[in-house]
Amino acid sequence: MGPIVLATCLSKVSESAAKVARTLAAETGAPLHVVYAIEPSSGLSGDAAMVARESAKARQEGELRGAVEAFCIRNGIDVDTTTRRVLSGTIADEIAAYAGDVSARLVVVGTSAPTGVTAVLLGSVADEVMRRCPAPVLIVRQDLLKDA
Repeated sequence: MGPIVLATCLSKVSESAAKVARTLAAETGAPLHVVYAIEPSSGLSGDAAMVARESAKARQEGELRGAVEAFCIRNGIDVDTTTRRVLSGTIADEIAAYAGDVSARLVVVGTSAPTGVTAVLLGSVADEVMRRCPAPVLIVRQDLLKDA
């Protein structure tokens, strides 16, 4: 069976999800993949702007790979045995596509569980991942495992 995919935003919101994903991977023997997706910036045009964007993108992706590794270390995820990826594009689409590409058995994502007007106006990346993902999605609330 496929891996467990942890989709992270590299913030406190993802820490409970990281604990759950790490535990599930260990208990089931499934490989763990940690992914971070970023939306590409826009607004520039022309050939010179394209070269500048590509250079900035490469530099940013290198920094983000380091940030993903640091997130894994902080959350007790073995960086030697965990696949880590930085994805670029519409966040929910990229996570769903990655899950499909690796035939994920489960996608774990954290949420701060916005409610009321905030949830209606802003929506939730976790909800979007759940709607688009070909694999089951486990949404873990940020405060779920405070003392774990």
